[in-house]
Amino acid sequence: MSREATFPDHITEEILLEIFYRLPAKSLGICMCVSKSWNFLVKNPFFISSHASHHSKLRFRNNNDNKNLFFVMTARHQVEYSLHFDDQEFSKYTQLEYMPFDNHHFVVVVGSCNGLLCLIDFQFSFDIIFTLCNPIIKKSIALPKPCLRNLPYKISVGFGFDSVKNDYKLLKITKENVLDMFVEVELYSFRRNSWRILAPLRYGLYSDDFMVFVNGIVHWIAYERVEDQGVYRCKYFIMGFDMRDDVFKEIMLPGNLRNLPNQSEIYVIPYEELSSIAVVELGRLHTQCNIWVMKKYGVVETWTKMFSIANPGPEPMPRVLGFMKNGNLILGAYDNLQLVSLDPERSELGFFGIQGTRSYVSTFMESLVLLDQVNGDDMIENDVESVSNANQSIERAADGFTKLAANGEATNDSNDVEESRSNELF
Repeated sequence: MSREATFPDHITEEILLEIFYRLPAKSLGICMCVSKSWNFLVKNPFFISSHASHHSKLRFRNNNDNKNLFFVMTARHQVEYSLHFDDQEFSKYTQLEYMPFDNHHFVVVVGSCNGLLCLIDFQFSFDIIFTLCNPIIKKSIALPKPCLRNLPYKISVGFGFDSVKNDYKLLKITKENVLDMFVEVELYSFRRNSWRILAPLRYGLYSDDFMVFVNGIVHWIAYERVEDQGVYRCKYFIMGFDMRDDVFKEIMLPGNLRNLPNQSEIYVIPYEELSSIAVVELGRLHTQCNIWVMKKYGVVETWTKMFSIANPGPEPMPRVLGFMKNGNLILGAYDNLQLVSLDPERSELGFFGIQGTRSYVSTFMESLVLLDQVNGDDMIENDVESVSNANQSIERAADGFTKLAANGEATNDSNDVEESRSNELF
């Protein structure tokens, strides 16, 4: 490939882009080294977003060639980050060497979306520092500081994606003091690169768990105080914020979870098999675990108790961190602080050999998001025309690719090629 200004005569841009759509992020890193024109196409923002959208859809297809990944963060003597396959052994795909913070920072992971991680650093001040990171392409961006910058009594954060505006957003809800009746709300937009304050919510914040992003909406547990025959009690429900419309929504919990018994705990996790949510109920002293799944998202009548699990050991029941493709649950900090799987039907434990005093697990996909940020004000006229032409080619290829997928033709990812260290861009 000696020609850099144009493509080879026998390969049209549309065909080339259809090939690129099928390649994983690391293979595209090699393609960027072939020529300037290939580099330009891969770094085009429209291609980056279309590539992420395509691979996001692949994650929900049940075929053996599509190996889903989990992102795992564990902290013991030091913080480690890794990717693991969603298989019986939870086998390691790769150790992530790049993260924007070292072990002197107290970093927590808010969430993962389209290959981006949203991180919070609490280390050096009472300011809350947010960072977006793509560990595959080894790039991160520090976000501007929120408008409300005091370290609050209680905080919950949700990270998600607006597919209509192609915008990543961060919702931050804080309760400043124990006695505060209302919570304060801020929303960050990546496209605007700014925060704005939303109207305060009249509902209480149940916990400081991070929100769960499903179907374009971030979810968390909220409550309100209601009077019942002269006695005030708390009524619990799921609160949602639609990242596309910037509106709040209420979702009713299963009947017996709307009034929690003493010393019980509930929280929301994704149930990706049905593109829906699940609620985990840890009973008194964490001796019992019930898992409720909304089988049809948004339809309250479809709440179903999928599992009722007795604690399989002498220690308190750990938190459920996620669901595996084989139906097993991923449990954190169990039996000498190990990350384990639990077969809910047989109550059998599987040990992954991963230890940590605290663990975070989420589904993950490799992507090119954050690879390039185009600043329109700095582009010369020729560059604008080139981008416009590239966008048209990418749009045509994306349209053709969608039609191929709809007709049931091959859409599987290519296998990773053998990669030489000297040729890797990422």
